[in-house]
Amino acid sequence: RLPEYERRLEVVAAVLRAWILKSPPNVVEGGWTAMLPELLKAGSLGRQAAALDFEGRRDLLDLFTKSAGDWLDGWFESDPIKALFGFDSIVGAYGSPYTPGSAYVLLHHVFGEVNGRKGVWGHAIGGMGAITQAMAKACAERGVEVRLETPVAEVLTEKGRAVGAVTEGGDIVRARAVVSNLHPRLMFERLVDDAVVPADFRARIGNYQSGSGTFRMNVALSELPNFTSLPGAGDHLTAGVIIAPSLAYMDRAHAGARLDGWSREPIVEMLIPSTLDDSLAPPGQHVASLFCQHVDPTLADEHRDTVADLMIETVDKHAPGFKASVVGRLALGPRDLERRFGLVGGDIFHGRLTLDQLFSARPVLGHADHRMPLPGLYLCGSGAHPGGGVTGAPGHNAARAVLKDLK
Repeated sequence: RLPEYERRLEVVAAVLRAWILKSPPNVVEGGWTAMLPELLKAGSLGRQAAALDFEGRRDLLDLFTKSAGDWLDGWFESDPIKALFGFDSIVGAYGSPYTPGSAYVLLHHVFGEVNGRKGVWGHAIGGMGAITQAMAKACAERGVEVRLETPVAEVLTEKGRAVGAVTEGGDIVRARAVVSNLHPRLMFERLVDDAVVPADFRARIGNYQSGSGTFRMNVALSELPNFTSLPGAGDHLTAGVIIAPSLAYMDRAHAGARLDGWSREPIVEMLIPSTLDDSLAPPGQHVASLFCQHVDPTLADEHRDTVADLMIETVDKHAPGFKASVVGRLALGPRDLERRFGLVGGDIFHGRLTLDQLFSARPVLGHADHRMPLPGLYLCGSGAHPGGGVTGAPGHNAARAVLKDLK
């Protein structure tokens, strides 16, 4: 059934692919029962959905409302196949593949494309930093001034409008528009005065759900891992290697983290980018990233090394000798991710991808067009439509809103 599964998933993904580079309908009254039909009918977005046959419409509804586990159980009998696809439903989330709505998280991970190839993820030569370096270069060519190590203390407001930013060093930078890719909760809790935004909006931002079961590790290796399931080097080491044999295993990992702070049998995805980019490590050596779940989003720093040891040992069970090959490591729990990168609760998506925080409701109903309630202030990060992932889509959509307003 695999070809048919991929075909039907791509039918729905194609609709979302057309939606992500457009701001969603922004003014919708009533509850979700009224909202969903309006979303489907609104403008060109509605026409895209209306073009689906009944099978496609039913799949669209299932993928927005069901758990990934229920969706996959209806398709396959094989535990490894369901686990392979189900992993996308819990990446960066703090939930089980049987959490209602997790089917959308699965879908969110397959609507992208790289170099014209749909549904795949790419590797940035030189590491992920190469993307921001390329952006900085493009900005410099257009005369943009980029200031590093210059934290912002507050958004400057005058007469009820955002007119610039004040740095922690006391410098004032004035602007016709202030565009932020900061997590929405951090922006409104730390940088924007409560007095200049509506009380209801501020309360809802305070309740905006953000938290991930993610524990990230970067490791330097003296040699490639040798997995017992497929020994030796090969193309499989250039792909994501997932340690999570079944949906039930993933469900237990989430339950264990909720009860004990972290799963004793965690989910680990290993990527070894140096197999594709030899500039990342000395000859004969490698670097790998471990995307690990689940830990509680509030995991205390004192448990970091214990959890990191567990993740290494988990890989070692499947690739004996891996632990001995680790010559250096960096471990980042949810609190580290929040301190270093502004990911509240370690949430890589800047907020959970649940139906109440998607499309017209991201980040708050009435402000899905990237315009915040403080005039002149725009949101362009993953806390805006269409959410997380290295797509550039939130920035693209926010730029269109800014350009329209400044004409």
